[in-house]
Order: sequence, then C-alpha cells, then structure tokens
Amino acid sequence: MSAVATQKDTSAKWLEEFELTAGNRLGAANTSVLEKQKSAIAEFSGIPDKKVEDYKYTNMRLYLNDEFSTKGSVPRLKASDIKHLFIGGHATIVMVNGRFIPELSSLKNLPREVVVKNLFTAIKEGGTQFNRLFENTTNSLIKLNTALAQDGISINVTEGYDCKGPIHILNISSGTSKALYNPRNIVRVGERASLTLIESYHSINLEEQLFTNSVTEMVVEKEATLNNYIVQEEVANARQSNVHQVSVGKAGKFNSVTVTLDGSMVRNDLNVSINGENSEIHMHGLFLVKDGHHIDNHTLVEHNVPNCFSNELYKGVIGDGGTGVFNGKIYVKQDAQKTNAYQSNKNILLGDKSSINTKPQLEIYADDVKCTHGTTTGRLNEEALFYLQARGLNKELAKKVLLQAFANEVIETIKDGALKTYLGHRIHDHIV
Repeated sequence: MSAVATQKDTSAKWLEEFELTAGNRLGAANTSVLEKQKSAIAEFSGIPDKKVEDYKYTNMRLYLNDEFSTKGSVPRLKASDIKHLFIGGHATIVMVNGRFIPELSSLKNLPREVVVKNLFTAIKEGGTQFNRLFENTTNSLIKLNTALAQDGISINVTEGYDCKGPIHILNISSGTSKALYNPRNIVRVGERASLTLIESYHSINLEEQLFTNSVTEMVVEKEATLNNYIVQEEVANARQSNVHQVSVGKAGKFNSVTVTLDGSMVRNDLNVSINGENSEIHMHGLFLVKDGHHIDNHTLVEHNVPNCFSNELYKGVIGDGGTGVFNGKIYVKQDAQKTNAYQSNKNILLGDKSSINTKPQLEIYADDVKCTHGTTTGRLNEEALFYLQARGLNKELAKKVLLQAFANEVIETIKDGALKTYLGHRIHDHIV
C-alpha cells in the first residue's frame, strides 16, 4: 500500500471516530466549540511519521494506528487502588482514562479562589475559552485532540490569590481494550496570582495498549506565577503524547519540571510563548530510558518581547537499548531586545546500544541579546566509579550514587517538599 493511501485510510479512521463520539464530545456543550472541533477534524492530516520534521526521530504511526479506538471503557477503581499515588495531602483531581472521576478525587479543602471544574461544565457556563492557544497550530495530534476531546479539567485561579497548597492531577491508565484517550485541560492563573500544579501519570491493571493524547492550555497572566511539575511513570503498555502550550504575560513567572521515569513511548511538547516584558521562565527535565523504550522531549521558547529571561536544562539517562530525543529551540523575535536565554542538554549513555538524538537550536533576529545553547553526551565517569568502589561500594551501588547525583540537579529545582521526597525514592528505584 502506498504512503498516500495509508495516510488517507488513517485519516478516514479518525473521521469515523469523530462521527461515532458526536454525543460525548466537549462540543455538545457549546456550538462554538463544536465548530472548532469540526474544523480540527477537517484539517487533520493523519498521524505524523518521520517525514514530518518535528517527528523526525519519533514515528508516531508505530505507536498509534487504526487498531486503537476512542470507545474504551473507564474501569471502576476503588480509593484503596490509588491511595499510594496521592502526594503530601495535596488537593487531588483523579482522571481515569482521560475522564474526571469526582468520587475518587479529594477537593474538599480547595479555597473558593481556586475554581476547579470538569471542562465540559466550565465551557457550558462560559468561563473557559477552548482552543485559545491553538488557533493556528499545524500539529496533527493537537488537531486530533481538539476534535475528539470528551473530557478534561478547567482550573482558574482568581486574580491576586496566592494558592499556598499545590493541586495534583492524578492521571490513571487502566483497562483491557486497545484505546486512545484525548484529555483536554485548561489552566488560567489570574493577574498577581500563583499556583503550583502537579501532573502525574500512572498505570493500574493495564492489560492492553493504551495511548493518551493529552493537550493542556496554560495562561499565566500579568505578574502571576505558575509552577508546573510533571511526573510520568507508566508501564510498558502505556504510550503518551503530552502537549503543553503556555502563554506568559508581563512580569509573569513560569517554572516547569518534567520527570519521565517510565513508559514505552513518551513524547513531550512544551511550548512557551513570552508575551509580556520582564517575564522569567525556567524549564527543567529529567528522563530515564529503559531498554526498548523511547522518550522524546521537544521544547520551544518564543521570546516575543524585550527584557525577558529563560533558562532550560534537560538531562537524560539512557539505558542499554533505550532511545532518547531532545530537540529544544529558542526563538528570539526582532523586537525582543535585551533577551537572556540559556539552554543545555546533558546525557549519560549506559550501554553500547544506548542512543540519543539531540538538537539544541537558536533562532535569533534581535542584535542586543545574550543567548547560549549546548549539549554533552558521554558515559559514567570511570574515575569517580573507581573512587567510590575503593571506599567499599560495589559497582552497582556506585553507579546508582553517581546517577542520583546527576539527576538531583533537576530534582532540586522542585519547590514542593512532598513531591521532591516522592521523586527521590522513585528515581532511586528506577535507576539501573
């Protein structure tokens, strides 16, 4: 079969899914949303393969094909099944297979200044703008999510409110059917407000392959702060594409840490658009890749205005037979003078069959800027290994000590103590 025929067949499959899910989609709540969903499925160009530049190292068609369906079930889980995944007593939103499950969630102590709703409800009540940050996207997975989204979460922090306690979105994959889910979340932090948001991904009783195609819109208003921490720890049957589009207003602050501990295929897209002067952006990532697994991190920072700062550090530990990808781009527009932007990617290969494709990029059209980017890839320091072994540690424990130290530079940027402690234990368990 030709590539063109395959593309058409794949698109036809998801058009059929669009028609089958008509009564369950977000568009049922709002005619304007329905129109956006119709446009998205009409513009959908098929699941991207390596011919698409942004997916050069990650052929999504290998992981998401027409055997998947959006008609998968939402299994009945008990609170006891997931209680070990709650972190530090934080307010917790539970999503199972992309669906909000209120009875498993813990939101009683949320202040009234933080409004959490099912996205369907928020759109119906007119308080949430759907697809605001993706009007001009060409990414076909985002279009697929826009078209097929059936559930999600809206979080809105009132202007001037400093939300002291973090909110945790706990995403669970579970079930026995080969399914695709398209959760859509929208987060807005009002002027001079602040929020810490934790998103974690886990699997429970997952017997078949499941693909989560998650899209999140985040708006950080003038002088607001958003700390966004993502933890990905799913089993081999779970595959994921996770897109975050972030808009930052004047003097806004956005701090992001993405930690990928497991999952057979994970693709993260973090796109930050800086739209107000004197904004500050920090982006950190850590990915641990097992044998046969594939982890891909794509980042984009758009400096659209003058006098802003961005700093980015991603670290990868690639096990023997694992594949990692890092593609980070800093884009500085002509008007964005006095920009300070830094980007670094550091990787450790643990075996002869480990591989990493890394591509840091700068595209600068302003002349009064300070921008640097770079990447390093190597193996564990043999001298340090010898030093630790000479002091009584066996080789495996010495390796763990060195890799934990390598990871800690990222983990130490997390400001929530409970999450930092949780990750310290989980990283120790996952490191080879």
